[in-house]
Amino acid sequence: MVKKLRYITYQTFPARTANSIQTISTIKHLSRTELETTLIYPLRNKKSSDNIVDIQKHYNFEDQINLIGTIHPLPFKKIKYFEKYWYLISHLLWSFFTVQKYFSSENEMYFTRSEWVFYFLSKKNANVIYECHQISKFKKILINKSLKKEKSKVIALTDEIKNEISPLKESKVQIFSSGFDDDFFYEKSEKKNHIVYAGSLFRFGKSRGLEILFENLSKLKIDNLKIIIISSDENEIKSFEHSNIDLEIYRKLNQAEVGEILSSAKVGLLINNSSKHAELYSSPLKYFEYIAAGLNVVATDLISHRKLPLSEEINFYDEGNVESFERALIDAVNKENKNTTLIKDYSMTARVNKILHLFK
Repeated sequence: MVKKLRYITYQTFPARTANSIQTISTIKHLSRTELETTLIYPLRNKKSSDNIVDIQKHYNFEDQINLIGTIHPLPFKKIKYFEKYWYLISHLLWSFFTVQKYFSSENEMYFTRSEWVFYFLSKKNANVIYECHQISKFKKILINKSLKKEKSKVIALTDEIKNEISPLKESKVQIFSSGFDDDFFYEKSEKKNHIVYAGSLFRFGKSRGLEILFENLSKLKIDNLKIIIISSDENEIKSFEHSNIDLEIYRKLNQAEVGEILSSAKVGLLINNSSKHAELYSSPLKYFEYIAAGLNVVATDLISHRKLPLSEEINFYDEGNVESFERALIDAVNKENKNTTLIKDYSMTARVNKILHLFK
């Protein structure tokens, strides 16, 4: 009898966000096990699609995954004002009706990034895992109510998220950091003096702080220095286009193209602001992609960054301090690039094996 897993999530696809990339990477690798996998999500906007060819092309894979895109007659993304509140209402309603329709059996496996999907599946005694990327007081209430059910479990991205949840049974909440997709990220022995920033420029409407990269950078005495920015933030990135340094900007790349650029680069930038989410709950996907490609990493000095795996190799700098940033950058450029066999523990293949073990 074929085992089945349904990944139900209030995300939409295709998209170029880190969370959508991670979801597709997760279910792609799950599909390579003995499981029959299905991804269920709302068609929230005009570009949303549940055509497998569209999704395969966008995310650059050939695996066969069952896709179910549901209708979304809800206010989120349709009403411009009070978007946060429409999101909360739409998320709740979509989760309730979707679970009612697609819950099949207590014997099937379910995976989600939605706290509401987790809650409603738990009420049905489903065998369900919720991957928690950030926490709030309300989420904590929903999670702990759900964890009272025998088959409900949680993956926390960081120690701080698990501590916030404070589960009665420690074994029901496991800490798994993010993981790189081993289909796309690898190291080349020959490195160039390329410094790469990959990802969004803003988080929750606040700049991550990439501006520090361009302050006095032209004065650094580094031969053949080139800055590469990979971001889908169309408007925000325009302010950097006329900088007087050797700069390349890429807006729409798939993971294979990103992997190729990283493989020959020297340094990866992990820049963030000191918001509560960044300080405590962040386990950035791009960090794992950087180290898989053998890059030296320059990172904002945050608690979450200090607790990343293999963080002893990171060159940290004080947020907003140009001199501190320059010192960290020069040290990273001058330092030999070295990879480690330990990085395999943070691949998506390894992560999926941990997920499957948690279901048992």
